[in-house]
Amino acid sequence: MAKITLNKTQKIISIIVAIILALVIAAGVYCVSTKQTPAEAVKTMFSTKDERIIGKWQSQTNPGLSAYVFNDDGTYDSYISVANFSGDYEVKGNKLYLKNPKTSKEIVYKFTVNEKELKLEVVEEDGNEPEEKDVSVYDRVEELNQKTLTDLLGEIKHSSETTTEE
Repeated sequence: MAKITLNKTQKIISIIVAIILALVIAAGVYCVSTKQTPAEAVKTMFSTKDERIIGKWQSQTNPGLSAYVFNDDGTYDSYISVANFSGDYEVKGNKLYLKNPKTSKEIVYKFTVNEKELKLEVVEEDGNEPEEKDVSVYDRVEELNQKTLTDLLGEIKHSSETTTEE
């Protein structure tokens, strides 16, 4: 069997091709793991804002209790019932950083978003990993429908009364 020898130029080209191939494979793995298209991945790598997240989001499991509004200027409003907390947000890859300047609190979520649904998984709270991996799902809405705690407790009471009557 004849031994193939490469000249210096051929070796350099082979190394460059190997590096490009490794980068393409790594990018593919990144896109699959973050559930992003290559175009979305490139866009989010070079931007601190993600246009897909901008808008109003209402909790699927607790509508009226929990919601977010992400503005295109990098600010957000978080709602628990009718209480409002504001701050700044930043997107880095598939992570969403929420900072509240009044309390110096920061929470980091791993997120996925499509046109109608936002999934948030807590990965860090004030620099600490959470004890439980909390995942919340939000629906994109035109208007928020926040309820007072009294309304929510009334709904729970009504639901339990309806269940015991059956």
